[in-house]
Amino acid sequence: MPLHREHERMSRVARVEVDLTRCAGYGHCVDAAPEVFRMSEAAEVAEVLRPEPGPELTDSVREAARVCPAHAVHLFKERPPGPEPAA
Repeated sequence: MPLHREHERMSRVARVEVDLTRCAGYGHCVDAAPEVFRMSEAAEVAEVLRPEPGPELTDSVREAARVCPAHAVHLFKERPPGPEPAA
């Protein structure tokens, strides 16, 4: 596998979650990646709009995790086990 492809595969974010037990509603994740996060209308916590963001959103979701003061944004390199989504 070419080096640039390997780097792309390793740096990609396959899945995003917000730990609602830690989220304090700061909204920094929404500021960093509004395509992926929004603030809940029912509670003052962040919601994930796109749990499996595409590679074009990798930088913004990494920034969202980095700027979260509560460390509530979690990024995963792999999808959870289960059936593949339909194309």
